[in-house]
Order: sequence, then structure tokens, then C-alpha cells
Amino acid sequence: MKPTGSNRSLPALSVLLILISSSLLAIWSIKNTIALRNSLLALGAIAGLLFLVIYPKDSRKTAYLGRLSQFTPLILSGCMFIWVLIHYLGFSQEFALQSQELTSTWLRVILASIIGAATGLILRDHPIRSQFLWAGLLSSFIYLLIHYLGAYSQSGQAFMPNYYFSSPFGNKINTVLMGNLFISAICGCTADAINQKQSKLPWGIYLFWLLGTLTILFSFTTIIDTRNGIGIALILIALWALYVGSLILKRQLATQERNWKSSILLVIALLIGIIFVQQHLNINRGWNHFIEDVSVAVQIKEVPNWQDVKKYGYPRTNSGETVYPNNYERAAWATAGIETIAENPLGYGLLEHSLGKLIRKSYPEAVIQSAHSAWIDYGLAFGLLGLIFTMGALISIIVIAAKSQSPQRLTVIWIAGGILLIFTFAEVSSKHTIEILFFCIALLNTMVLKKS
Repeated sequence: MKPTGSNRSLPALSVLLILISSSLLAIWSIKNTIALRNSLLALGAIAGLLFLVIYPKDSRKTAYLGRLSQFTPLILSGCMFIWVLIHYLGFSQEFALQSQELTSTWLRVILASIIGAATGLILRDHPIRSQFLWAGLLSSFIYLLIHYLGAYSQSGQAFMPNYYFSSPFGNKINTVLMGNLFISAICGCTADAINQKQSKLPWGIYLFWLLGTLTILFSFTTIIDTRNGIGIALILIALWALYVGSLILKRQLATQERNWKSSILLVIALLIGIIFVQQHLNINRGWNHFIEDVSVAVQIKEVPNWQDVKKYGYPRTNSGETVYPNNYERAAWATAGIETIAENPLGYGLLEHSLGKLIRKSYPEAVIQSAHSAWIDYGLAFGLLGLIFTMGALISIIVIAAKSQSPQRLTVIWIAGGILLIFTFAEVSSKHTIEILFFCIALLNTMVLKKS
């Protein structure tokens, strides 16, 4: 069949969408890039809509629709957008602020979802092109490393406790989000490669995966020093090691052959993990009595210090040690946030500072603004329905990918699982982080759609 004019435009749109998606992932969490992000989102959404209109006309590429259930993540995302609108029209408590979020953040979320859905279809047909997206993620950390080396040359200090304020990311949490998205993707890619015995991949890709992971871990342990960053990364890598280790063992028992290359890869990963854990523990003492700190923190009624630590100070553990501030505050705020969701199941309606608005009903002296856990803050914003729609979208992606025959199914599972972890332990529930969340949901869903 001779390609029509519309079909001939698919390759150009594909290149444009991969370029836009990679660029967005490179700058999404970099400060002072809002104008460029908005331009890319607008251009990408137009290109994405054109692609989604033209794509089904190509009989060679048309997705096998099969059951509607394979579109569950996109359907749940659509339900979330409708719920946001219903909440605004029927339950708004701060109409002006909610209107501002609706016409800014949520509008960009829809644009990001269109780009994600179209890009996912491209990766579905050309899996190797996903490396451009992961390169986009890594490029922001290369920029961070260059910026850090400049600061190091001036200060002479390898570890600068307050450097993250002046870093390109502007805070710790952006580093955690983008870094662990990269590590999730690389864990999934390597698991897919080993699972499919893809030993003929270019050596440059393996080098890119290794050096990229080392750069992220160095950023977590030394440049930024983020405990939730290194903690999430180690969980992802540990799960990867368990999966790959069990796969190697199963194959060796079945064939009685030794696969030294895969075994060496596993040992290298374990050694890297041990080295960076030791480096992190040397810098950060927050793990020393973590369990004791949390056991005090969850007693939010008996120990009210969390409401205003400047007024009450920090409590002591049963052993007489003063709690580590970060451990105590985060655990206490999370406990208070969960309690507040139970009391306000519809949510307050604002992505930012909903806890601060609601908590004073039960604790008038509380000065906190957020729970510092994205899922808790998200639940405070849009209630239990918001959590069901959004977490349900990610969980359904994992279920669909697990049943899929896609060569990228493990990549999709690791990224979706990584996002669930990141949003559990990090405060990434507003502005660009929500755009990234729904971009990923759309991207991952269409990456594993069945082929005819």
C-alpha cells in the first residue's frame, strides 16, 4: 500500500514528539524554565493531537483495541479531570485559588497527558527510542554536576549542606523525583534486556545506564544529601537485584550453564549500592535512631510538639535522645495528614497547603502547611476519590504490563512502581510534579497497548 500524505507525516511528528518529551523531562524540574515549559507543552499538545488523529489511519500501526480494560489508566485519568471540575463547581472552599490552579496546573496536566499518550505509542512501535527520554532525564543531572563542580571550586567543600537551595533544581525534592524516575527506567530497561537475552545491544547503551545511575546516586548522597532519594533508589535497585538474581538462578538451574556476564552485572550493582549507602551514612545521621523517632512522632495527641516546634521544641525518645528533626516532623505530619483525610474525605480542593487549611479545625495551634508525602497531600486536596483515580491508574498500569507481551513491560512496571514509591515518601504533589505524574500515566499506558 502506498502511504498517503497524512501517513508520511507520522515520522516527522514522531521525531518532534520524542524531542519535545525528552526536552520536557530535561527541564521540567529545573527552576526558571516555566516559559520554555509552557511553550513545549503547547507545541507538544498540538503535535500529539495531530499524531493521535493520523495514527489510527495507518493500518500497519493501528493498535488492537481488544478490551476496553487496557485503557483503564487513561480512563481513570479522565475521571480525575472530571472530579477536579466537579469539586471546583460543587465543593470549592476557596473559589479564586482553585480557579487559578484549574486554569494553570490542571490545564498543563491535560496538555502533558496528550503528549504522553502520543509519545507512548511511538515507543510502543520503536522501543529503542525510549533511551532519548531517559537521556533527557539524565541531562538535568549533568547540568547539576557541572553547577556543583563550579560551587565546589569556589568553596573547596565536597559536601555543602545548603547547596540544594542554589542548585539548578532549587530544592531536594525535584532531585528525588527526576533521579528516581531515571533509576526506575534503567532498572526496568536492564531487566527487560536480561529477560529477553538482548546481549547485542550497543555497548554505549550499557555504559549510559551505568554512568547515569552512578551520577544520580552521587547526587543523592553527596551533592544534595537526600535520605528519601537514596532510600527510594535502594528499594528500586534491591527489587531489581532480586528479580535479576532469581532469573539468572532459574536459567542456570534449567540449562546447567553459567552466565558470567549477568552474574558480574548483579555483583557490580550490589557493590555500587553498598558504596553509596556507606557514603550516605557517613554524611547523614538521620538513620541512627529512626525507629525511636517515628514511634514518638506517631503519638500526635500525646506529644503535641509537631504542631509548632519553634514554640514547643523537639521531644525526646524513650532513651533520652532528642529526636532527629526531619524524622520526627515528617512522621508526625504524615500521621496528622492521614487523620485529617479521614475527617475530610472529599478534600479541600487545593494541591498546595490543603493540610494547613484543614488541620486547624482539630489542632488550632498547628502551623504546618503540608504532610510532606505527596499521596497524603493529594488526598487532602481531592479526597479519597482523587486517590482512587490516580493511584488506581498507576496500579492498573502495573497489572496491564504484567499481563502484556510488550518488550517494555518490565520498564513500565518499574517506572509505575517507582512513581508510587516517590509519591509516598516525597512532597511532590503540586505544579510541575502533577504534570509529570499524568504525563507518565499516559505514556506508560500507551507503551504497552496490544498490537494487532
